[in-house]
Amino acid sequence: MGKKSIISGRVPVVYTPATPGDPAVGWRSEDFNELIYSQGYDAYIDRALRCPCVDRTSGQPLSTCRNCLGRGWFFVDRKETRVVSQGMNNKKQFQNWSEVNRGIARITARGVDKMGFMDRIILMDLTAYYSEILRPMMFENQLIAYPIYEPMQISDIFLFVGDATKLEPIPSELYQIDGNKMIFDTSLNEFAPVESINDIYPKLSISIRYSYRPVYHVLEANRELMRVRERTCSFTDEELRDMPLNLLCRKAHYIFDAQKFGESMFDNTVYPTPEE
Repeated sequence: MGKKSIISGRVPVVYTPATPGDPAVGWRSEDFNELIYSQGYDAYIDRALRCPCVDRTSGQPLSTCRNCLGRGWFFVDRKETRVVSQGMNNKKQFQNWSEVNRGIARITARGVDKMGFMDRIILMDLTAYYSEILRPMMFENQLIAYPIYEPMQISDIFLFVGDATKLEPIPSELYQIDGNKMIFDTSLNEFAPVESINDIYPKLSISIRYSYRPVYHVLEANRELMRVRERTCSFTDEELRDMPLNLLCRKAHYIFDAQKFGESMFDNTVYPTPEE
């Protein structure tokens, strides 16, 4: 009986006959997977999905959605695995400096990890450093700001007081870190310049440099169509095996802006029900 086409449902009328020849040397996917696992970095992988809050007319997500924080994507089903990563530089000689290729990396993952567009990769064995400007706001009686990444350790943090005044270092007892949220002591509001008599709260501006775990998003999954046939001595006994994926990725701060305000994102992962 013929096999149905997965595209149109039509039954093929011609089949190419098998033409077994002499034994040939092939690739063993297990060898590649073992190399990645033995030499790779510990990593978390989060599967990306488009958020259904996206407007069907404009294509824009809801800015108030706590499933995606207004970014249009949410992430579920965290997996712990290992990957191999390397930086990539596409700049040509005499090319003007730009941000086109900044933050790009090549990451190799095992085929079993099933990576796709916008999936998130967190490299747990590596440490990177980032500097940004935070603009804390009052929310539910707390002075909070959201760095793009989750700070591991803050090396430098300064408060802007005025253009004719030295920056004010902020001592560690005046802030605390809660994931990717920083909570500041409200006494810092006294140092903020008042730009308008109509301002309910002064506008703070804080420079910060911190260490974090590198976070990347998949832009393209190369070799996702590459599989190898692994056979035994019998030609008819064969199995298609996934080869490792070569992923073109970019750092998270080139993909998404930091959370501006509000509450934390919902975790939409469906966890297995514990057996009673």
